[in-house]
Amino acid sequence: MSGPDSGVDDADNMAHLIEAHDARDLFSFQLQRLASLSSRIAFLSISPRYKLTVREWRALAVLDYLKEAPLQLLANHSGLLKSQMSRVVSGLIDRGLISRSENPEDGRSILLRLTGEGREIVAKILADSEHRNEMMLSSLSPVERSQLQKSLQAVFKSSITYYDQLRREVVAAGGDLGEEE
Repeated sequence: MSGPDSGVDDADNMAHLIEAHDARDLFSFQLQRLASLSSRIAFLSISPRYKLTVREWRALAVLDYLKEAPLQLLANHSGLLKSQMSRVVSGLIDRGLISRSENPEDGRSILLRLTGEGREIVAKILADSEHRNEMMLSSLSPVERSQLQKSLQAVFKSSITYYDQLRREVVAAGGDLGEEE
């Protein structure tokens, strides 16, 4: 029993809760499982109706808020490698959902933007996504949802810091960053 009368220090109690006994206890493992489940849910709700993959939807959604972007920026915001995003964008251009133009600031890259049809599909899927998100969060109160959102933002910020640190260490050691660049 913990609490003010139990003599158990709350920090020690919390450390025990976070301690990993196997992979299922790791935050990163749980987050990956949730992300995978969320992608499968998105696929089942988007693919049959809109004939889009989850990666295609993500590219369209990100371009919607960026308005216009070079491929590398779109890939970064979407969480994909540039090579993966290149394949996704090619298909979306062929389908008339994304257009491309020369980048006046960088002659080596192109700028991507949604077409009118792309914007229409994004608006429809965003409306559907609100329902999907509501169902996924249905077990949380409004206060818990707000706390979750704030916690996710904080974890994302600390994860970016850690990621940048690891990249610097790998580069300093002469290591390979893989396909990332």
